Amino acid sequence: MQDSETTQAGRAMRRVPRWWLIPAVLLVILAGLCAAYWSGASGVASVGASPATPAVIPVSATVERRAVVKQVVLSGKVVAGAQFAIKASLSEGVDRLVLTSAPKTVGSILAPGELVAAVSGRPLLVLPGGVPLYRDIELGNSGPDVAALHTALAGFGYAISSTDTFDTVTQRALIDWYKAAGYEAPTAAPSPKTVKPAGADSQPLPGKEVPDGVVFRWKEFVQIPGDTGTITAMAGNGSVLAEDGTVAQVKIADDSIVARADVVQSESFPVGGAATIRAGSAVLETKVVHVSDFMEGDQSKNQIPGKDITFEVPPGAQGFAEDQSVTVTAGTAATESLAIPLIAVRQEEGTPYVVLQKSGEWQRVKVKVVAQADGWAAIADVEGLEPGDEVKLQ
Repeated sequence: MQDSETTQAGRAMRRVPRWWLIPAVLLVILAGLCAAYWSGASGVASVGASPATPAVIPVSATVERRAVVKQVVLSGKVVAGAQFAIKASLSEGVDRLVLTSAPKTVGSILAPGELVAAVSGRPLLVLPGGVPLYRDIELGNSGPDVAALHTALAGFGYAISSTDTFDTVTQRALIDWYKAAGYEAPTAAPSPKTVKPAGADSQPLPGKEVPDGVVFRWKEFVQIPGDTGTITAMAGNGSVLAEDGTVAQVKIADDSIVARADVVQSESFPVGGAATIRAGSAVLETKVVHVSDFMEGDQSKNQIPGKDITFEVPPGAQGFAEDQSVTVTAGTAATESLAIPLIAVRQEEGTPYVVLQKSGEWQRVKVKVVAQADGWAAIADVEGLEPGDEVKLQ
């Protein structure tokens, strides 16, 4: 009976309403909000009391003296100049070609009128390229080859008649030319007698005895493309020449340098334009002599599509051997000038100036920008601005 009463009492206690919990929770929340507000207000007050932000320290750069130029650089190679072979021919009565005398050596320059060498006892003389060589010329012959021969002999300083005929005056000029070279002029017959020049009266030339039958043997003359060249190889004295009769190799064109440029780069290398070539420590100031048409690339040769630029290599240039790799820069070697970072240049009403630090103070100095490249500005010399000065950046 007692247990029943106790159970009923417990149930009655659980039914007691707890309405007071709601106001209690609201009071706790309100107290938290107030505490947060006062904490924020105190933080703002403390920030307001902090010291002022420090001033920005100006950034400066040093004035330098350097080359400021936009450079276009190519890779190239030295290409050997064209070569020409001087050859001797078998003449009547000669069984084989043997070099019997070589007055010229490697490095000698050949020009019209000079003796190259003697082959099988007979000379090889240089004639200008304008003289047609295709026949032996005898007394009384005429034609364009005779007229050209007269012009050549006159150019060597020998007296020539006004006719276009191979006459005794021409024979005398040939005799003198051969004699100057140390040889006798060839003749068709060995017996000498006094003769008169064609068209002259019956009186012989005073003191001018001309052997009968002096002829022009075309095989005793050689010609060089361009008329001049430099000997690069010469057969040795006493050597039997090869079947083709080659006596010497002559360079008829100077070495050159060729570099491939893409279409945009080629615009920096016009014909006649200046260029600087470098090969190790060797430096060469030269010019562009030729620009090719557009050429396709060749991956096997590591060549890009573009144009081949050819540069002149003056005779005697040192340090540029055949097939040597070089670097080519457009223009001449850049000269140095005052230089500052481009961002240090300011403008006011179109007038450029820099802010310069002098004696601890900043002051304006008007400048003239003469070139820009790679973030630098080249400045013309101006009073008050010199290397080592500090200029303010933007």
